[in-house]
Amino acid sequence: MIMKRIVFFLVLALSAISCKKYLEAKPDSSVTTPQTIGDLQALLDRSDYMNQKSPAFDEASADDYFLPQTGYNAVGENGRKAYVWQLDEYEWVNDWANAYVVVYNANVCLEEIEKIERTKKNAAEWDNVKGSALFFRAWTFLKLAWMYSKAYDPETAAQDEGIILRLGTDFNVPSVRASTGQTYEQIIRDLEAAVPLLPGLSTHVLRPSRAAAFALLARTYLSMRRYEQAYDYADQCLKIKNDLMDYNGISATASSPFQSFNKEVIFHADITSYTFTNISPSNARADTLLYRSYDNDDLRKQVFFTTTGGYQQFKGSYVSRTLASRPLFTGIATDEMMLVRAECRARAGDKENALADLNTLMKNRWKNTVVYRDITAENAEGALSIILKERRKELLFRGLRWMDIKRLNKEGRGIELKRNVNGQEYRLAPNSNRFALPLPADVVRITGVAQNPA
Repeated sequence: MIMKRIVFFLVLALSAISCKKYLEAKPDSSVTTPQTIGDLQALLDRSDYMNQKSPAFDEASADDYFLPQTGYNAVGENGRKAYVWQLDEYEWVNDWANAYVVVYNANVCLEEIEKIERTKKNAAEWDNVKGSALFFRAWTFLKLAWMYSKAYDPETAAQDEGIILRLGTDFNVPSVRASTGQTYEQIIRDLEAAVPLLPGLSTHVLRPSRAAAFALLARTYLSMRRYEQAYDYADQCLKIKNDLMDYNGISATASSPFQSFNKEVIFHADITSYTFTNISPSNARADTLLYRSYDNDDLRKQVFFTTTGGYQQFKGSYVSRTLASRPLFTGIATDEMMLVRAECRARAGDKENALADLNTLMKNRWKNTVVYRDITAENAEGALSIILKERRKELLFRGLRWMDIKRLNKEGRGIELKRNVNGQEYRLAPNSNRFALPLPADVVRITGVAQNPA
């Protein structure tokens, strides 16, 4: 019975996003809804919806990969257009629709949990449902903001178009785009409310935790370029969990080197259903300059890649499946939080502790058959430059690069993206309007919200 209720709401959410009739219809009050804490927890535990449908549009638009001719030929028309930043017309199914299923499920839980009395006996379970629902909503809103909004800018945040903030299940409430400022305020508000409700670490990394909420706050503030707050939350996360894998214990020849839910994972999410097959390991190849930037004694050069057709195929996802079908890990892990803390320390002028964080990570990535020599820098700016390079090399194909490009270009780093297809070169200039990816055409048509400018 619980599963029937869950499936109903998943179908309902999909219909709500894709169908004007459903947007205008009044919900039937006789429809069965999840009624117990167990029902609500089961809805949040549907990992195939809540954890495994991470967006792919941003990663498909980023620069950690390229498509050789065979890969380009293998992807569909939408994938080809997205590859060169020219996908302007597309409809359901897409990342937007998948994301708002998660938002809808979270809103169901937030509304229904308030109808259940919180008692001394059920307090832990009650808190976990509410805290988890708040986390999942914030998690999804942040990914949507990274894709469909401009990079956060405090000077224009009140005017820049953000995302649609659906905070309830009533489809009769009109869909409007909040500002970027309002979007980030809601994300932070949800996460701050989730923190005291969640356990330090969850029983399984498919479930949110306080460590994960701290980490997501660190991600949020990093993308806003509010580095003092990003440092604080990354540090709080690492005080709860700071495990690192020694890559010397990882098989460099294995087709799937890493186990899912390994000791570094704080919260698991992945791209299982590729809305854009561009970045599927069977099609994508790692950027050649990025690959060459790894030192030969850096174990990531062997563990992350395998040579296929003269190019490098990525196999370093923290998901243990066959190479061709492996999902890309997009969750949160301790290596990311260590790099966030290192970056923020460098930006604050704390060169020594910034490099200490970086060297702690790198010692676990270096061959133990050679002497590891600590990375040094003349000053904090030099340390920051090194840390940003290592961030890209450590966190490739994790759904982070698109936002990193956007935030770093706001600081004048001038990252320009280039593609070459059939002898024609395509460029995406720093701070181009196209860094705010286009909304689905049917969403714009049905809701009347503004489309992002080309």
